[in-house]
Amino acid sequence: FLGARCGVLQVARDAAHARVQREIAAHWNYPPDYARWLERDEASAVLGHPAPDGGWLFPQAGWARPSSVCAAMLDGCGSRLERRFGIGPSTIERSEDGWRVLDAARGVVAEAPHLVVANGAGALALEQTAGLPLARVRGQVTHLSEGMAPALPVVLCREAYMTPAVEGLVCTGATYDDIDETQLLPSSQHENIMKARSMLADPELASNAPLAGRVGFRCVPPDRLPLVGGVPDDSAAQQRERLRDVVRHPGLWSLLGYASRGLIWAPYMAEVLAAQIEGEPLPLEAKLRDAIDPGRFRLARRRGRR
Repeated sequence: FLGARCGVLQVARDAAHARVQREIAAHWNYPPDYARWLERDEASAVLGHPAPDGGWLFPQAGWARPSSVCAAMLDGCGSRLERRFGIGPSTIERSEDGWRVLDAARGVVAEAPHLVVANGAGALALEQTAGLPLARVRGQVTHLSEGMAPALPVVLCREAYMTPAVEGLVCTGATYDDIDETQLLPSSQHENIMKARSMLADPELASNAPLAGRVGFRCVPPDRLPLVGGVPDDSAAQQRERLRDVVRHPGLWSLLGYASRGLIWAPYMAEVLAAQIEGEPLPLEAKLRDAIDPGRFRLARRRGRR
């Protein structure tokens, strides 16, 4: 996939934030090839711009083009994966042998004993998953031509991020907007540029940048943790006290709610779900398994009524 392990520098927001980060660095003493806390002079030298309060350097981190990562993961499945794109609006329903996916004309697109809902906020359009507490949060990324932004040696992060130039473009953003607009908005671009100016202490950065970038929508749960596991059956009486007793749709699973961490969490959460389906030991402890169980919200609602 297209990307580079150039390093990521997460600079502190202010002096108070830096003090907390120093305490974390002293307490955990991370291996330096994983994460290093850099004070002002060293962080500024790495960045090539002022970093007055220091920051964390993640030497093995970097950037990746999301579409190329997705393509690489699909290609990694080889002949085990059958791709069917461009289906359009679809619904799902129980069948004799499990689940089937239907297109807008009620034609059967696919049928299998298990069905995994992994379509982000699109899950809200399916009857069986419409009750999950997911929000559709807009994000606009701004593209700047190489001459309008500094030549960064690493990815820079604070309230926003900025990448080194890739094929003549620098990416910076992204906004969190509670609207459904799919087109680029000047207001969102202005927000991204103002944050980039703040990170680099450059009030003239991208002063005449044309409106360019892309828009996407995050799938965000209220607690910012993914929903991985069996989908609760809202049509069933849910007088349950424990997660294992929540009534589920047999054979219906969810991989949802990655918010801003999809590329990082998706492969790991898929491994967790595969282990659940196959009845294998899970690659995470029980407390974390419960924290990402989609049924957690059913128990929370019941406890809230007491």
